[in-house]
Amino acid sequence: MASQTAVSARSAYRQILRATRVAFSKDDTRVFLAARQEARQNFDNHRREGIDTPMQINHAIEVANILRHNIVQGTRDAADENSKWELNIHDQIERGDNDSIKIAGKNVKVDKPCSA
Repeated sequence: MASQTAVSARSAYRQILRATRVAFSKDDTRVFLAARQEARQNFDNHRREGIDTPMQINHAIEVANILRHNIVQGTRDAADENSKWELNIHDQIERGDNDSIKIAGKNVKVDKPCSA
């Protein structure tokens, strides 16, 4: 039976692979495959369980979340330098409302403590 750490590592690896499928266009196979290869290489480099294994698993989960929610791939026609960029904005992209920009430089009272 596999250890809990091994199960968590496999789960994190699968999350990264799914996130690359969401973040990168299937038309751009070079970037898609490079992202998956980088994930595989990083997991292979940390194959043995060590003291920092839980931190590495946590890092992988955070990378998957960033890929899924914060990375937008832009493409344009390579032949036409004046062509417009088309962005791959999918349903899982995090969309902000820029409220933090509007209050820049002002003293803001936070109603909840940092640990909440």
